[in-house]
Amino acid sequence: MGETIGGAAEAIEAPVPAAPPPAPAPATRTMAGEVLGQAPYIAMLAASFGGVAYAAFSNTPNAIYWMVMAPLFGLLCVIAGWSAAPDRGGRLRLIWTQGAHWAAFLLAMLLLFRPEVQGVMQGRASEIGLLLLLALGAFVAGVHAGSWRIVAVGAILGLAVPLLAFIEQSALLLVAAALLMAATGAVFLWAASRR
Repeated sequence: MGETIGGAAEAIEAPVPAAPPPAPAPATRTMAGEVLGQAPYIAMLAASFGGVAYAAFSNTPNAIYWMVMAPLFGLLCVIAGWSAAPDRGGRLRLIWTQGAHWAAFLLAMLLLFRPEVQGVMQGRASEIGLLLLLALGAFVAGVHAGSWRIVAVGAILGLAVPLLAFIEQSALLLVAAALLMAATGAVFLWAASRR
């Protein structure tokens, strides 16, 4: 009986394991960090509107600009969808689908620049066509990459298409593009701050 009482006393005196340390507080991002995190998507919008504005002011269309922009957009889409790809096969499929997607987009853009096509387009039809193709390209690429931000870029570009159809003066085009880019930046920052 003495052994049982002693054994119970030892069990009571045994040290209790320490509680795990508290989890570190989540890091808060500064406003500059938020802007930097959204910079690629804001840059996509700025480059899109910049290319369309250039096409509006130029007498000759600049296909080289779009030949450079399409692979850059494709790269941004791959980067945006990389973390959502489950494994190596998913990542290879992401690279392949985005490459094929943006190659098809570039081909459609180059068709818009053909002299036969330019000859039948009137007024601002080529700028509107460029923006419409880019909006559709970005939207679908975002869906395939699993990036809501790329989808948002495509949707914003798509919403700008009717605005371009109604704007007659080039100065208003630049103001509208700047306002739309500022509003988009604000939406991205608001969405990031809500997380």
